[in-house]
Amino acid sequence: MGDDERVNLSFLLAEVTRLLRAAFDQEMKRLDLTRSQWHALIYVLRLKAASQTQLAEALEVARPSVGTLIDQLEKSGYVTREADTQDRRIWRVVPTEFALARSEEIARLAESVANNAFGGLSQEQIEAASSVIQVIRQNLAS
Repeated sequence: MGDDERVNLSFLLAEVTRLLRAAFDQEMKRLDLTRSQWHALIYVLRLKAASQTQLAEALEVARPSVGTLIDQLEKSGYVTREADTQDRRIWRVVPTEFALARSEEIARLAESVANNAFGGLSQEQIEAASSVIQVIRQNLAS
């Protein structure tokens, strides 16, 4: 494209991200999860009992969109909504036993993608790349 390696790296990062998402999509099809669903489910599992607003912020989508995803995950048996003990207006999205059991399979599938994506790289190379990407992330977030 040009001589600015920073611009070239930006496009490379975008391409790698796209390919990683596609690889995860392929693996998560085994669990009948769409990209939006598996992405939301990962955050539900990580955040434990997040509110719909917290999930929307984490996923960077509007609350109604998250509501639709939660509905889908609830119908599939992955999550339930529980009333917040402190504020009756808030519903917490909680992973079900089914989701927790499936989380092990999700982790195995994710590890398979990681093994493929990072094959041939040393731990030091992975740590160095992660460090660089963290700095880029911090620069963009500020």
